[in-house]
Amino acid sequence: MRVKTEVRDYNEIDILYTLMTYINVSSVEDMHYVIAHTVLTNLERIPSISINDLADLCFTSPATISRFCKDMNCKNFASFKKELAIALKIASDEIHIDTNTLQTIQEDPQELIHKIYKDTKLSLIESQQNVKIEDVDQICQYIHDAKNVHMMGYQFSKIVCTDFQLKMLKLKKFVYAFVNRGGEIQKLDIIKKDDLVIIVTVGAREELMNALVKKIKEREAKILMLTMNHTYNNPSVDYYYYLDGYESSYTQSSIMGSIDMVSFLNCIYVRYGLLYDNHK
Repeated sequence: MRVKTEVRDYNEIDILYTLMTYINVSSVEDMHYVIAHTVLTNLERIPSISINDLADLCFTSPATISRFCKDMNCKNFASFKKELAIALKIASDEIHIDTNTLQTIQEDPQELIHKIYKDTKLSLIESQQNVKIEDVDQICQYIHDAKNVHMMGYQFSKIVCTDFQLKMLKLKKFVYAFVNRGGEIQKLDIIKKDDLVIIVTVGAREELMNALVKKIKEREAKILMLTMNHTYNNPSVDYYYYLDGYESSYTQSSIMGSIDMVSFLNCIYVRYGLLYDNHK
């Protein structure tokens, strides 16, 4: 893959996303929902307040706040506040268009639409030119032959995984998709020996991926990684597919890469149906 701009994964471990996931999947009567909602509606205050202050805001105890932080994969409240402060700092530079381009957009706002669609199409074209049907068929075979298939992704990639899960279910192939409030590692105990784990990651940030790969290999499962980061190469990963394309240089979150990944998985889904759908 030719990486035209740095492929980032800030968005893949953003604690803000995990907090939003609590809001999306928890009952409003769940105390963890209350804590997550309170944090999200008081974002600027949280990095500087005490655990007792947050407990008072949530009408709960400091001990409950501590348990919530651990459920967020943070060692303690101090660690939680530190991660939140980092996320807020990153978000402060979420959109960073260069001066010349910004001036052009200010003169004609429609240019922003042209730019995003043009960049997305160019990335898709590069991706399309390098996708080979032989590789798609091989991935289809990995999925077909595995007794159990698990998919993992972060943020938008997580949504991509659940979309693929539903499509494959319609083809009578059940696929697990990890969607539990950001804490994938907590559910790895359902993975068995020789299962296939598909990791979907645009940027494959080393410190995040290495820890996840290590945990999966402890379960003696096979790993297939789909990524746009051609430089990531962990020998414990059994199969790689490096998707071509490029990411925007003016956002912290993935734009083009996410669309490329969806399109590639759609190719796998349709091809799998043509090869293995037995109820046609």
